[in-house]
Amino acid sequence: MSWKCDIVTDLAPLYHDKEASEASRKLVKEHLRECPECRAYYKRYRPVQDLAADMPFSGNVENFAMLAKKMRTRRLLLFLGFFSYVCATIGALVLHYMQKNR
Repeated sequence: MSWKCDIVTDLAPLYHDKEASEASRKLVKEHLRECPECRAYYKRYRPVQDLAADMPFSGNVENFAMLAKKMRTRRLLLFLGFFSYVCATIGALVLHYMQKNR
C-alpha cells in the first residue's frame, strides 16, 4: 500500500460526505480510478450514521426518563456536596482568622 493509499483512506469520510476540499476530492477521485484496493475500500465504506439508521430502536422511553432523573439527582447531590465543602472551608478560615486576631 503506497502513501497515496493511506491519504485516500484518511480522506474517504470527507470525500463521501462531500466535505473535502476541491484538491482533495480531485486527488481521491483520480486515485480511486487507478487503485482497485482503495476502490474496494471506498465501496465498503459506510459512515456510522448509516449504520445507526439500520439498527432497530430497542430502548424504552420510560428507561430513558428514569436514567435522566437519576442523572439529575446525582448532579444535584454532587453540587450540594461541593457547596457544603466550600461553606465548611470558608467557615474554618473565618474561625481561624478570628482566633488569630484575638
